[in-house]
Amino acid sequence: LCHLLKDMGGSENYRVDMEDEVVRGALVLNAGDVTWPPPKRPTPPAPPKPAPEPQTAVTKEESVPETKKSKGIMGLLWPVLVGLALIGLGIGAPPSFLSHFTVFILACFVGWQVIWNVKPALHTPLMSVTNAISGIIIIGGMLQISGAATSPTTILGAIAILVGTINISGGFLVTQRMLKMFQK
Repeated sequence: LCHLLKDMGGSENYRVDMEDEVVRGALVLNAGDVTWPPPKRPTPPAPPKPAPEPQTAVTKEESVPETKKSKGIMGLLWPVLVGLALIGLGIGAPPSFLSHFTVFILACFVGWQVIWNVKPALHTPLMSVTNAISGIIIIGGMLQISGAATSPTTILGAIAILVGTINISGGFLVTQRMLKMFQK
């Protein structure tokens, strides 16, 4: 708003320039007359169509359709191995680790859903939201590092703090670059 008022002449030479596209778009009333909505901008001319290239005789190569390979036993191997690993973890790990591990897996899943379900055009404006989520992850990691240095919960908490810190630092860098684009 300050830059808009400066562009309009500041306090010394204030004027309303109806030819300025930004001022005209923001102006609702001028000398008691309603000027909203602003006139539509003229549409840019369509780009010229490229001249068609002369067609030459092209021989088509016969393509052999690829058949999809069935996954068979290999397609079932990975889910079975993951299931067996989780059962082994459930049998061998103490209950406190399992509760922390469950929270960690849920946090990973929720974070993944939050980030990947945002449209790419909104990633930069939502950087503050991802920084807030990373801050929550860092707080959770700080709560987990209170045990022995070699315990799995402490290690996972330290990893959460590291990854959250990297995400927040990158978010601030991207935000600074975005804000510099709007400076003159």
